[in-house]
Amino acid sequence: MEELLRNDSISDCTERGDLYNTFLAALQSIASNPRLVEFYSSERDEVEYTDGLEYIVSGEGMRRVKAKVGGYGVEKDPPLLDLMDNLGKQAETFSRTAGKMPMNSLDANISHSVNLCSNIIAIRQILQSISVAHGRRDENVSQGNSNNSDNYIIASSALAYDELEFVVPFVFSALANSTNFVNPKRTITLAKELSTMATSLPPGIFVRNLPNRPDCIKALIAGPDGTPYFGGLFEFDVFATAAYPAEPPQVQLTTTANGQVRFNPNLYAYDPLRLS
Repeated sequence: MEELLRNDSISDCTERGDLYNTFLAALQSIASNPRLVEFYSSERDEVEYTDGLEYIVSGEGMRRVKAKVGGYGVEKDPPLLDLMDNLGKQAETFSRTAGKMPMNSLDANISHSVNLCSNIIAIRQILQSISVAHGRRDENVSQGNSNNSDNYIIASSALAYDELEFVVPFVFSALANSTNFVNPKRTITLAKELSTMATSLPPGIFVRNLPNRPDCIKALIAGPDGTPYFGGLFEFDVFATAAYPAEPPQVQLTTTANGQVRFNPNLYAYDPLRLS
């Protein structure tokens, strides 16, 4: 279950659609039994080695858990529900982006992806609701042992990706307004990539796309510790052109105090002359 829930590719989930639909049905069956709430809402022992469930049940295999450094206690993996939250966030992102396309423009594979995402979102809601109803959802959120680094990682993950609620200044507005947004190949590629970014961005990188425009993206990068950029916030405007993904997106650093400040040349991937 953990392996399937850790998948960060909606495309891969779709390619194994029969497996994932069966898996989601199994999760729904588990959710129907209140006595199994702890199974998916509590932290789990981290497994160091296992022969597999089939061999263990038959008495011919073993399962060894991973001890903490120093030998005191057992390392813990996050609750399955936390992993389901991540998969659900990917599904929401994919559905929101792909859903902007006319249904008659979607091929069968993309339609299957949209349906699978709807199923993932529905099952996640069931698991969350039942867990909260039984007072289990927040039990393991804080054990009092987290440090500032852990809190930063958790906060960054929660804020990594979203769609802006309103239009903001965007360097490539003129180019975006002249580009046909309804391009099935480009939109589906963006849906896949944004859904992956929703749960896989490194801490300190935040991505937002403009309302109803997944091709118009703003990225904010917090300068990492140990670099000359530490403590700084660097904003980039990114536009996926009409030819995307056949050509790379346009990118411009906007943290320049209206052109008065320059940083390392590597930050300037975009040449403004290309738009003239």
